Amino acid sequence: PAWATPKRLLILFCVMCLFIYLDRGMIASNGVNGAAATPEHPASGIQGDFGLSLFQDGLLPAAFMVGLLASSPVFAEASKHRNGFRLIGTGLAVWTAAAAGCGLAPGFASLLLCRMAVGVGEASFVALAAPFIDDNAPPTQKALWLGTFYCCIPTGYALGYIYGGLVGGSLGWRAAFLLEAAAMLPFVVFCLRAPPISLRGGGNGAGASVSHPHRDDDGSGEGAARPAGLLARLRGPVAAVGQDLRLLASHPIYLWNVGGMTVYTAVLGTFAFYGPKAGREMFDIQPERADLTFGAITVLTGTLGTLAGGTLLDAVGSSMRNALLLCTLGITLGGALSVAAFWAAGSFPLFSFVFALAQMAMFTSSAPSNAVSMWCVPTALRPFAVSMSVVAIHVLGDVPSPPLLGALQGRLQNWRL
Repeated sequence: PAWATPKRLLILFCVMCLFIYLDRGMIASNGVNGAAATPEHPASGIQGDFGLSLFQDGLLPAAFMVGLLASSPVFAEASKHRNGFRLIGTGLAVWTAAAAGCGLAPGFASLLLCRMAVGVGEASFVALAAPFIDDNAPPTQKALWLGTFYCCIPTGYALGYIYGGLVGGSLGWRAAFLLEAAAMLPFVVFCLRAPPISLRGGGNGAGASVSHPHRDDDGSGEGAARPAGLLARLRGPVAAVGQDLRLLASHPIYLWNVGGMTVYTAVLGTFAFYGPKAGREMFDIQPERADLTFGAITVLTGTLGTLAGGTLLDAVGSSMRNALLLCTLGITLGGALSVAAFWAAGSFPLFSFVFALAQMAMFTSSAPSNAVSMWCVPTALRPFAVSMSVVAIHVLGDVPSPPLLGALQGRLQNWRL
């Protein structure tokens, strides 16, 4: 289609990515997440309204993983046979309904269920957006384009802190969810009605980035699969997923790369969810200042670090060896600076400065590590490889880390440890 130029695709995916991760940052903000009542401060936000423990509170950012885990293999497999944009639109429709449900939730159980459904939208998006960008980016700027896309993740998180602090603090946490759902709705309609676009190596052997109305991979028109064939595919999804998992397991570079991404994501997950709360309690500052400071740090370091990682990789040569080297350097430096920030910083400004350097170093690995996940597997396996890497880094990374840290903090009462 005429509208589907490479730059327009990149902009569209970046904006949708911002909305998805704004939701993730918003629920961690003091304005939306809130706090239990103390002698000094009244109860506020979700935690205050529902009387949640730190462990229950930590389940909220982890709950989306249920939808993500259940849906990722489905969307990745479906991308071989169905139009990618319509799959993204279907997932984001569920995301929009779930976000609205969060704003209307009468209690913790219903809110938790809606957070689970949010993961369905992310599953459809993460499996398909990056391979589309990899297909359409200029050959000499692939890492930069991927970096531009992935910098929307920390930027979305950070905007979520700010959005949650401002909107949640003034209109209430329910309004924050309802407004984001309304903002996503036009993108859902567009993706569901967009002309068919296919991935290289997917959809019955489609080799171009743009398909035509009568292609089999759209599942409609003259080349549509017969109902019997579709039913046969539906009867064997477990076997298909198992075969793809065995193919991924046969690529050691993929396994080692995802292992490193998992540790990196676990650390960033705890920073993202408990960072504003830890800063508030460590240095006795106002909640709004904590939200805005951590939001600003994440926007700045996430954008600059991720773009720097993509730019450096293009400059030294976009090979898997160079990408893995950049990942190693960024994670090592970022880890050392993070320890220094929490142990040595005696004031909030000094802590913020050292912590910002740590996050910037870590974010340089974002584009290279995600590029390796696609480049080290066969072309047709890219959506499945991306979706499984996302499942792994969440299941073993930032899903267990917030509730575990919440439980640990409940015992130690010392954020520095």
